[in-house]
Amino acid sequence: MVMDIVQIAGRILVITLLAAGAAGAAPDSPDTLIHIVTAGDNLMSVCGEYRDRTGHYTLTDMLTDIRRANANETDLLSIGQRLRIPVCRDREVARVSEPVKSGGEVRGIYLTAPACATSSVFARVDQFIAAGGNAVVFDAKDIDGGVSFRSGHAMASWGEGRSAPLLPSLTELMKRFKKRDLYVVARLALFLDGELGRHHPELALQSPDGQPWSERGCFWVDPARAEVRDYNLTLAAELAAAGVDEIQFDYVRFPTNGWRGDWAGDLEATALRRREVIAGFLAEARTLLAPRGVRISADLYGIMAWGRVEDLALTGQHVPTFAEYVDVICPMIYPSHFRPGFEGRPRPGDDPAYFVGEGTRRFMELAGHQVEIRPWLQAFPYRVSRYDQDYVRVQVQASRTAGGSGWCLWNPSCRYTVALAALSDLCDEPVQVVASAASVPAPGGTVRGADPLPVTAASSSMIYMGVMASNDPGRTPND
Repeated sequence: MVMDIVQIAGRILVITLLAAGAAGAAPDSPDTLIHIVTAGDNLMSVCGEYRDRTGHYTLTDMLTDIRRANANETDLLSIGQRLRIPVCRDREVARVSEPVKSGGEVRGIYLTAPACATSSVFARVDQFIAAGGNAVVFDAKDIDGGVSFRSGHAMASWGEGRSAPLLPSLTELMKRFKKRDLYVVARLALFLDGELGRHHPELALQSPDGQPWSERGCFWVDPARAEVRDYNLTLAAELAAAGVDEIQFDYVRFPTNGWRGDWAGDLEATALRRREVIAGFLAEARTLLAPRGVRISADLYGIMAWGRVEDLALTGQHVPTFAEYVDVICPMIYPSHFRPGFEGRPRPGDDPAYFVGEGTRRFMELAGHQVEIRPWLQAFPYRVSRYDQDYVRVQVQASRTAGGSGWCLWNPSCRYTVALAALSDLCDEPVQVVASAASVPAPGGTVRGADPLPVTAASSSMIYMGVMASNDPGRTPND
């Protein structure tokens, strides 16, 4: 009789509340859905059907819970089987003590998409919250071009060889971050985009022989192309709809590894042309996101604080122009990424107080106090004699003293054990921001506000280690 009903009706869903509210029940006991197995069912298809109703973050977690609930030793199902599907109850979680939206200083960490692809990410952020953190920056799209969430845009792909995005559920990720009162920033790498350039080479910047311009296996797409802009703005709009507090644009620039396809005859003309292209994109982004109540931030090379014409010509990153369109400028002032001898400092990696403090203050001066300056701080040991908790502490204090509006820690491997050891004391301290107008002299008398050095196309002063070596400040060193 039961089988007749199954064959006629197909599937029966029975919601059975376990004795979670009864005396002696564990507070985290799940409710259970009952699925009647029919021909063609398997555990993965069942997970796909019920996942939105169970509260599981990953399919792996869901599969594990189903097997445990049904005492399954294999993944084999039998027609007519009553399959118990656990539903996760909401549990108490760590909450931020000083939320950004309540006026707390932004204290953030960077999380890769792979780090956010597993449920262990929540234990990671809980440790950060316990140390005093209140913000996360996660990859929505990195330079490989793989979109980490399920986008509706036709150009979106999930990364080479992937049939699904890395994030199991953007909705569930946001729900769990927000439950912790975290300030959530979605990072979009814009114009270095391996997937878009690979599938649409016509949208890429071209080399002299007509090939897409590449860097580290990825391709630079043309910031001036409407299709490129519309694609990235669509991703930004989808993230805004998902509830992020801020969209952070990275690689919002032209390549610095030798591309000269738009050379305008001299540095100043090239700098102006690239600046106008980047400003045009930022203006579109502001028009799109401001009505949605989502803030805009942008990552800039730390060397831009020194405002030299040849750097502007290469990148198109003109700080006063950025300040007209974004809410936050995030300079990547990693001490290790300045070449030995810069500003008279023999080992920049071992001089974090100077580079973070001076760089932050210079950015504030160039931006004209129109926007917040929130530096990325070095949380990795690259080119540092002694990387420890004091190294992190010095950077945070230097940023605060210079007037920075919070800070975020960058580690490309998401390893923050050393940094967390420094945060408890720092986050317990009252934050006294002192925006000093005094110069911080470097050996040899170099001071803030000095005129740029005279330059020519053949004598670039681009001695920032990120451009001369990795072409990617802070994005390549591993812990």
